[in-house]
Amino acid sequence: MSRSIGPGGDFQNIPEAIFRLRRSDLRQTHIAQAWGPAQLVAAAGANFPHIIFSPQERIHATWWKWIRWIIQHRNVHIACPTQAYKNLFVANGAIDRQCRVISPAIDPDRLHPHDPDIRARLGFADDEVVLLAPGESFRHAGHVSSLWAAAILNFLDRKYRMLIWGRGPMTNSLKQFTRAIGAPSLLVLAEQTIGSVDFEQIVPAADVVLSAAQPPSPVLPLAICTAANLPIVTCESAEAREILQGYAQARIENSRNPRTLAEGAWELQLDVGRREATAQSGFLVSERFSAPVFTARWSDLYKKAGAAVTSELAASPNPNQNIAGPAAERSIQTT
Repeated sequence: MSRSIGPGGDFQNIPEAIFRLRRSDLRQTHIAQAWGPAQLVAAAGANFPHIIFSPQERIHATWWKWIRWIIQHRNVHIACPTQAYKNLFVANGAIDRQCRVISPAIDPDRLHPHDPDIRARLGFADDEVVLLAPGESFRHAGHVSSLWAAAILNFLDRKYRMLIWGRGPMTNSLKQFTRAIGAPSLLVLAEQTIGSVDFEQIVPAADVVLSAAQPPSPVLPLAICTAANLPIVTCESAEAREILQGYAQARIENSRNPRTLAEGAWELQLDVGRREATAQSGFLVSERFSAPVFTARWSDLYKKAGAAVTSELAASPNPNQNIAGPAAERSIQTT
């Protein structure tokens, strides 16, 4: 069963989630999976005996005091998208055996090579260079810096334009920025142009990826771009170095200065030799994020959590506590 917190969800806020979960008959539910810090706090407050915490996005600094207390006082199994995320949790009080790295899965069937059709639908000409800022437009995603870099390149050569997915709270401000500098055609918002699409669907329209995300960097959008064999210019972060290890078509810049990003994109886009050399490296990256590996690691994590639950129930002095099937199969997910 799945429960969500927030506007339009099952619970409006964390206190309501804790109150209602405690009042629910969850005696046969032994594992809660929390996808974010708010859900982790709710699951801990509801006294679930075991919690699987699997954050996929950047965790704001204000949450860490709660996370540190919970992972030290509750049975929490932490699924980290990269080794860098695992190191972050260990630095904040988790013990090594609490954490395991489970990279997100990429479906190779949804990734296609350079696609003239999607480019045309988005309004790009064949001779234009499409710069893609990956992921949703949150403040920490750095799309403002990427757009500044695109504006510099567009000033030098009008064939440079920028594409973003069109999701996230910064989307409208990015469009307003292009109007303010007198270049409204510089930026294309995919979802405002062709309607609702998945991020993978717009990747084949791009020529170069410009990522200025603040660490810890989002993992999945960058991994998708590597699996699509796109040239990538990104800012320094432990996550970026881990994802792009061995990827020949990447430049990692120490600065988030738009001029630095623009120079990197210019040079990388012109480096045809690098582009040809990376055909195999993209395949290797996609293997690291394969669905079978993802499934196997999640299955192993749930088996470990389920075994711990079964062991605790076997040692429990409560004779009225029943188990109707393997413990690992009964869980509640909070999203």
